[in-house]
Amino acid sequence: MKKTLFIATLGIASCFLFSCSNNKKVLYKEIPKIDAHVHIRTTDTNIIQAAMAENFKFLSICTRSNSRENIDKQLYFAKKMHEQFPQVLSYVTTFSMENFEKPGWRQEVIRRLKKDFEEGAIGVKIWKDIGMTFRDSLDNFIMIDDPRFDAILDFIADNNKTLVAHIGEPKNCWLPIDSMTVNNDKIYFREHPQYHMYLHPDYPSYDDQINARDRMLSRHPNLRVVGAHLGSLEWNVDELAKRLDLYPNFAVDMAARICHFQVQDRQKVRDFIIKYQDRLLYGTDFSIKEDDDLQEKKDRMENVWHADWKYFSTDEEMNSPNVNGSFKGLNLNEKVLRKIYFLNAKKWYPGIL
Repeated sequence: MKKTLFIATLGIASCFLFSCSNNKKVLYKEIPKIDAHVHIRTTDTNIIQAAMAENFKFLSICTRSNSRENIDKQLYFAKKMHEQFPQVLSYVTTFSMENFEKPGWRQEVIRRLKKDFEEGAIGVKIWKDIGMTFRDSLDNFIMIDDPRFDAILDFIADNNKTLVAHIGEPKNCWLPIDSMTVNNDKIYFREHPQYHMYLHPDYPSYDDQINARDRMLSRHPNLRVVGAHLGSLEWNVDELAKRLDLYPNFAVDMAARICHFQVQDRQKVRDFIIKYQDRLLYGTDFSIKEDDDLQEKKDRMENVWHADWKYFSTDEEMNSPNVNGSFKGLNLNEKVLRKIYFLNAKKWYPGIL
């Protein structure tokens, strides 16, 4: 009798677990989702159709501050796609650092941002070239807490737009390749030695980057800021939690950094996400250009979306090319999933979609 009861109970439990897993798979298709960090550089509408088939929407981000010409090219694609699919693709603009020290630079930046906002941009991106590339006439690196940015940051806040801040890089950037914790960082910095700060000890340190960003957050408490790539605090959820506690105007997206969760303690990461469920936005850093193989890009995008959903929504054992060894999914509930995949993007980017 006891054995029969045990088997029946086990069967009910198995059905329940199977049902939960199936429900999460159904939920993936049912709930609207926003990939809140992509770079769409094509007018091929098939990529939009592919996103819609997965019930995804895009926030396309313009980036790099080295030239106005490059920014305008990015804006061309963003505006073109937004005009055709205003309920599927929103976009974020950026500004040029050309003529940074010349009279009228700030006024020109503000003029251009005003135009971009009027045409539909819902935020402004600053990239890691501020802090890691640009120098002033005295050969000092220009950091994001430079007072010359204050008027621009105030303008963004006054217009109720969001600043997307990619300041610094993963902490791995300051380590030798073989000491890095995830494989995609090893690949990226091997292919981009100009940004591998271990090779450039005369450049600002990791702490220099983070401290400058934190001083900017302190000085502009009314500015809504989304720290791209887990705010360059991807290596330790405790360090990220400290900043989220200190700066209520600060949230982070997970673009290209989910693997850093996967190499940390599972329970600690899960507790962190549940506690800060209103401050985390899903994103991938997916990029597509006009001359890319659309089918290959589409397949890669969908594979990443499915793998990330499995990680967040189930407790299955998983593998990833970015991580050595297996790891277990976080099995987050529907409430948390809806926030990180959709509601938080709506909250932190007013005007999106």
